[in-house]
Amino acid sequence: MAFISLETAAARLGVSVSYLRDLIDRVDRIRTVLDPDAEADFWSSKTAVIPQRDLRVYTNMIAQRRFVRFRERYADVLVDGVELTCGPGWKSLLDRVAERIRWMPPEWCVRLRKAREKSGYLVLGFEYDRDRPDAYNELERLREEVRLSSLAVCEECGRSGRFRYSPRRSLTLCDKHARLSEPVLPGDGVMADPASDGGR
Repeated sequence: MAFISLETAAARLGVSVSYLRDLIDRVDRIRTVLDPDAEADFWSSKTAVIPQRDLRVYTNMIAQRRFVRFRERYADVLVDGVELTCGPGWKSLLDRVAERIRWMPPEWCVRLRKAREKSGYLVLGFEYDRDRPDAYNELERLREEVRLSSLAVCEECGRSGRFRYSPRRSLTLCDKHARLSEPVLPGDGVMADPASDGGR
């Protein structure tokens, strides 16, 4: 079996080494990283290697995180250069948004402009005919519906999750991915919606 360094792997994938390390951690694959230096730390090692065949795994994961298929499937309801900066676990929510846009009246001229994680929930931005109060009202309803739904879906994997209240970065995660927001603050598990609990 052939091995390549994290630096070489990152270069072939077109990402930074820190992005690749973070991806490996997020998908719980640190165990697949080998290091000839038994004392080396995963986060700073210069000698760590991965099996070359794993490049295909990471290529697919990066495509998921960049929403490549979603962009292709829903190009008709997305603005050019749409900002999609949330985890792959929220893809089902993005599918719902795109399908709803397709059902909206064409004269509203609605397009998704952004979908990003903020304070643990999904925030949406739209381009639409600003002279249409009916369009504005419907999009505001959709924004809030999706925001609330995102607080029950793990941003990493799409399983049932909950808001994790953290000083580092509050996120909505399932129990398996909860470690990504550790340590948590007092009130974690009590605060279900940071926007309604004074977090907005």
